[in-house]
Amino acid sequence: MSEEPKSFNVRDRRHFTADGEARVETAMESAESTPSPPVADASGVQAESEAEGGAVSLAGFLLSLGAQGLEALGATPPALTDARAMVSILEMLKDKTEGRRTTEENDVLEGVLYQLRMGYVQRSQVSSS
Repeated sequence: MSEEPKSFNVRDRRHFTADGEARVETAMESAESTPSPPVADASGVQAESEAEGGAVSLAGFLLSLGAQGLEALGATPPALTDARAMVSILEMLKDKTEGRRTTEENDVLEGVLYQLRMGYVQRSQVSSS
């Protein structure tokens, strides 16, 4: 085999470990790796993101709700009612903010919903067996 340097990196993007545990870091990594876009003030001058000044961003709020849902799924026994409530809240936020989210916020919301839904299905199947 040749000793050429690799031009790509391989990352494990699966949402669950081999043991069926949800990976919390996948949602966190995607949010942390994407820098927040600059915010323009009323004069049109771009300013630093308000999230750094203590204000909560929508993406951060969505990740917070997702973390609560994953925590409920990771409980022993899984708190399926609480996890389903988080999915319902995120679905409601998705409906209410349709057309007003940034691309980053869309990606975070879709990723968190996917992880929670898949985790819920997996945990509910394990709990019922």
